Amino acid sequence: MKEQNNSKKPFYKSMWFWIGVVILIFIIATFGGQKGKKQQEGSGNGSDTTPSQLTVGYDDYNVKSSKAYNINYTNSDWEQAVVKVKKATVYKLDKPYKVEVSGDKKEQVTGFIKLDMSVKAINDITIYPTQATANYGNEQAEGMGSDTWDGDINKGAKKSGTVYFPVKDLKNPSSISSMRLKFSGNNQNHILDDHDYDITLHFK
Repeated sequence: MKEQNNSKKPFYKSMWFWIGVVILIFIIATFGGQKGKKQQEGSGNGSDTTPSQLTVGYDDYNVKSSKAYNINYTNSDWEQAVVKVKKATVYKLDKPYKVEVSGDKKEQVTGFIKLDMSVKAINDITIYPTQATANYGNEQAEGMGSDTWDGDINKGAKKSGTVYFPVKDLKNPSSISSMRLKFSGNNQNHILDDHDYDITLHFK
C-alpha cells in the first residue's frame, strides 16, 4: 500500500494567489492615478483652490468654495510705474458675515475677491492700490485688509501684495466674470505729475 502524500503546495505557487496579486495591482494603479489627477487639478485658469479659512485684516472667515484665475495683466500707461495683476481669487463664504467695509460701517457680505498685485516704480512715487474702489456686477466696494504693502515706493523698487474686496451678494465663485478697479498715483518729485488708473480685469 502506497503512503499518501499530505503535503500542500506553498501558497505562492497557487494560481489564485497570483490572480489576486494582479487584481490588487490593478486597483492600486487605478485609484492612485485618479488621486494624482485630482491633486494636479486647480493649477490652471478658473481652477478650484479652496482653503478652509480666509483671513482678511484681523478676522477669519470660513470658506465654502473658491475659484482662482490667472490674470497676468500689465499696465504701463503712466510712465512713472508698471502695475501688474497676476492673479484673482473669488471666495464664497460658508455663511453671511458682518464685515467692516469702510470706517465703522458694517455690512453683510457673502464673499471676497483677492487680487495679487505688484507695482514697480520708474521714479519716486506714491500709490495706493490697497485703497482702490472696485465695481463688479451692480456692487461697488473699497479695498480692505491689513497688508499695507503699497504707499511710497522709491525709484527702481518693486512692491507686491494682496488686495481684498468684499462681495455682498455672491452666488458662487464663477458668478463674477469681470471687475473694474480705480486708484491713483503721483510722482513725489513733481506734484502735478499724477495718474488715475481705471483698470478692467476679466476672469476667464
